[in-house]
Amino acid sequence: MVISTRKLIGLALVVVAAVAAVWSAFLDWYGGRNGSDIRVQDLFNGITLQNADSLGSLAVPLAVGAVLVLAGIIVWWRWLWAVGGVVVLATVILWGARQAQTPAGLHSSAMGSGPVMAASAGAAMLVAAVIATARGTRTDQQPADLSPEWTPATGTQVGQPEGTGEPASPNPRPGHTP
Repeated sequence: MVISTRKLIGLALVVVAAVAAVWSAFLDWYGGRNGSDIRVQDLFNGITLQNADSLGSLAVPLAVGAVLVLAGIIVWWRWLWAVGGVVVLATVILWGARQAQTPAGLHSSAMGSGPVMAASAGAAMLVAAVIATARGTRTDQQPADLSPEWTPATGTQVGQPEGTGEPASPNPRPGHTP
């Protein structure tokens, strides 16, 4: 019950985070510019005032993060959720590093809600991947329904031809070999 609840909470959180990541591209990022107006090339070459077309804006890496999450949901690979979160966080970090190199820098008065939402979405994707990971019991433990004094005889092990199937006792009877 707890495992399925964790998976549902993680699933809900990662879906909300993926939507928030894509949505953040259409909010103000800095100085009234939307994330969809900032070129992807600016993440690597320095921020410019040139506007981007729709396939060359910050919406692309944020959408890639959301698509990775969607693929991870379909095949239930939570590591894809984490990769999507890393892509979104890397986009925000690269944008922040390049924006800080501009003459205007990073001033809180000009900062919009887009990068904050994108960073929160990326972090939520990582948290959701951790939450949804099942925490099962260890497989090397004995099942609880067996009594602790009973152990299978050596002959009942896989690959061995025969065994007695009798309970092992701490004090074997004289003349009896298990």
